[in-house]
Amino acid sequence: MRRSLTSSSNRSGKQPVSQERWMRNTGSLLHHALFPVLHALPWPALLMDEEGRIVCANREMERRGVRVDPQCPRSLQEALPDYAAALRGGLGEAQDVRLTRQVEAQEVVERVWLRPIASGAVLIVTDETRLHELETEHAQTVRLASLGFMLAGVCHEISNPLAAIHSMLQTLQSAPRRDPEMLERGLASISANVRRILEISRQLSAFSRASREQRQPVGVDPVIEEALALVRHERWYRNVTVEHHKDPAAVVHANPRELLQVFFNILANAVQAMGGQGRILITTRRPGEERVEVMIQDDGPGIRPEHLPKLFDPFFSTKASGEGTGLGLTISNEIIHEHGGRIRAESTLGKGARFYIELPLWRRPG
Repeated sequence: MRRSLTSSSNRSGKQPVSQERWMRNTGSLLHHALFPVLHALPWPALLMDEEGRIVCANREMERRGVRVDPQCPRSLQEALPDYAAALRGGLGEAQDVRLTRQVEAQEVVERVWLRPIASGAVLIVTDETRLHELETEHAQTVRLASLGFMLAGVCHEISNPLAAIHSMLQTLQSAPRRDPEMLERGLASISANVRRILEISRQLSAFSRASREQRQPVGVDPVIEEALALVRHERWYRNVTVEHHKDPAAVVHANPRELLQVFFNILANAVQAMGGQGRILITTRRPGEERVEVMIQDDGPGIRPEHLPKLFDPFFSTKASGEGTGLGLTISNEIIHEHGGRIRAESTLGKGARFYIELPLWRRPG
């Protein structure tokens, strides 16, 4: 007759291991297997048994004063009451909360992760403040690298208006002194070329310096409306109909001024492409649980297929000479990329253009 593992005896005469004891031993083995993993983590981490008692704390957690006493293990409430209060669920529930603490007169934002395992749970703490600093440093490095690439074309771009200014000055010097019409044309040409140089300088300067504004939860549609208000004041805006389908829940974590710059650049390009009159369709939506997508479509002449791959290249422009710097879409692309999103364009010649801006959806912590 076949005996079960929980039978009271067996042929060898040894007592069988009870299910409770077997589970306890299995949990102990798992805990010991996790010890080296926890100690290898660069963040504070600890391991709790099924009763919520701390059985292991890595070096980073020990630096916070958490000591493990095998004879008298403490609970999370006893060792780290702030974390215990923030984690409202039980050990069997995966949790992810943000916690703000005062450390040496400085405000520190931490993220506390709790993940259940067999016979207990793992708790890991990451420093969101330091991660934000590293992200800012990385973004600035990427920004400066992109700027360096752009500067390779600056000399050529600025040399053209400078040459035009120099030529016009020579013409004016050799022209009859009493020719007001030539003088007026010459001064207008010089003024236009100076404005072009200043605009290139302004855009490069704005792009090169790290923004002083912190990123924050931003509603996408109000920023689009602000960009539309600015575009309506431009000299080439005449008779444009705008249809805007909004999504109030489309909120992103962004620098509002930089986001405004992106939408202004794309909308201004659309209005100029249509000759100041036509129809623009804007649709804000959430195609999934993690993203926000803004589609901006115009009914202008469209973009040539050979131009589409170059749209975001520095100093590439389809506008007439002197009408643009060729930096607007390049900078817009960099801004969206730094915010963890992407921007792309589609067009059918003669049927307008569509720009898609995708950004991560912001969710309220907790």
